[in-house]
Amino acid sequence: MLMPGNLKIMQNNLHKSMERTHGILNDLDMKQYSILMLQEQYWSTYTKSSPIHNSWTLIEPAAPDNSQPRSVIYINNELIPRPHITPMALPFKDVSAVSLDMDNAKPSLLINVYNPCDEGIIPDLCLYLQTNINQQNYGLIIVAGDFNSHHPLWNPQGYLRHDEDADALIDLAATLGLNLLLPPGTITYPNAGTTIDLVWGNSEAISRMESCKIADHHDHGSDHLPIETTIALPIDAPQPTPPYNYAKTN
Repeated sequence: MLMPGNLKIMQNNLHKSMERTHGILNDLDMKQYSILMLQEQYWSTYTKSSPIHNSWTLIEPAAPDNSQPRSVIYINNELIPRPHITPMALPFKDVSAVSLDMDNAKPSLLINVYNPCDEGIIPDLCLYLQTNINQQNYGLIIVAGDFNSHHPLWNPQGYLRHDEDADALIDLAATLGLNLLLPPGTITYPNAGTTIDLVWGNSEAISRMESCKIADHHDHGSDHLPIETTIALPIDAPQPTPPYNYAKTN
């Protein structure tokens, strides 16, 4: 049954902290969010996995060498049924992606990116998405993450650094029809007073967006500020399984 409501997304770089990663997954306030898009989450070298939680469906990149991914998506099991979730395997160990069937129209595409400072992936990611993703196949498209890339288009006024791979990111946005959802100049990395965490959305995201802002009240102590994005979108509410009627048993 389709229910009118909000698709709420919480995005945050956790600086590889086990405490912060488990803290977010167990925070009761996070139950209002359909999606967690985390970067530099804790990853266990023993289990070769990010934390698994019974309230969340884990979507990790398909890293071929079992190396640590720095991007992950968690989907709230109470808000989005598992049959509606289709993980997408992109050939980048720091990019996680998922397709969600939440209404009777086209599926939604969510891509979570961590762009390393020492080996930027943005040009290669842009080329791959331009070649392999047809935006006409999707309704809502959101590309978010820690891009570690500077450009006057989104950095605070007066911060004039301009990285070369930022131009590739702008080219990608133009190809997929994306625009910034987070207001330009919003500081997401307070230590340097810069904007390196971004949220991009297509025209469907813009028309349905209710807000995209820093979520100070959900700060778990990372060096990056959490970002909350709220999209008005009907969601197919999970139907509870009726309990057994033991009164009718022999």
